Amino acid sequence: MNLLNFLADVKEHIAQSGIPDGFQHCGVRNMGVMQTQHAKFNTCAVIDPLIGLVLQGQKTARYGSRQVEYRAGDVLIVGQTLPTISSILNATPDVPFIAAYVSLDMQVLRNLYSDIDGGRGTDNTAPAFVTGAAEDELIDAMARLFRLRRDPVEEQALGAAALREVYFRVLRSKHGQALQQMIHLDSKANQIAKAIAHIRKEYRSSIKAADLASIAGMSASIFYENFKQITANSPLQYQKDLRLHEAQRMLQQAQAPVSQIALSVGYESAAQFSREFSRKFGAAPRTFVGAQAS
Repeated sequence: MNLLNFLADVKEHIAQSGIPDGFQHCGVRNMGVMQTQHAKFNTCAVIDPLIGLVLQGQKTARYGSRQVEYRAGDVLIVGQTLPTISSILNATPDVPFIAAYVSLDMQVLRNLYSDIDGGRGTDNTAPAFVTGAAEDELIDAMARLFRLRRDPVEEQALGAAALREVYFRVLRSKHGQALQQMIHLDSKANQIAKAIAHIRKEYRSSIKAADLASIAGMSASIFYENFKQITANSPLQYQKDLRLHEAQRMLQQAQAPVSQIALSVGYESAAQFSREFSRKFGAAPRTFVGAQAS
């Protein structure tokens, strides 16, 4: 199945679902699809590790100091949890942005890589978010996994194998380093993932860099270098980004006054929160109250 046929299959599913805009699971393990009918700019999201395939349209995403761009026919591979700011370009109701996503099951990935490469993995520190042209074999594997939604019996019998094939195609591709480096439990990327998990859990609290380095089992200097190479952020800025992303979400939902939201995400000073929020998003917090990003 080529990209256009896969796109037609996803369009049919979205039309039948009655959910014309947004992300939705599709009844197949680890898989979902997204359609966006209008251009959207500077949308915050914390992305968990995943594989994505753009079927139609174009999107950009910023994480830390890096920006990536992907369009129809591109695969995106995210190997770490990352706070991002994304924009969907030129989407319309007639030509919406459409993509398919597969979340990562690290245990399945490790078992699979053990079969194909002895479980050695790689201990480099490639960027956690990579994009590039998808190989035909990966497009076909994702399309086969998606087709299993039509028959729950087939999904139950064949879903695990179909998911493994998607992972296999990515691991063996030229873009697979973002996943390969996560395979070995003692790899630098996996140790950084432990620190990221701690930051995500405790982002409202004061976190010492030395404690994060200890969690990762690295010296402070090596930890900082590896963290920034993978996430394009310092640990402190990564924590700030989590705070500011959550604050923006709460503001858009009008959950509380600005000063209260500042305290709830970990700021001791509402003035400092306002300065850092404005620097990050280009507007004062009050301008986001009750307004979804557009």
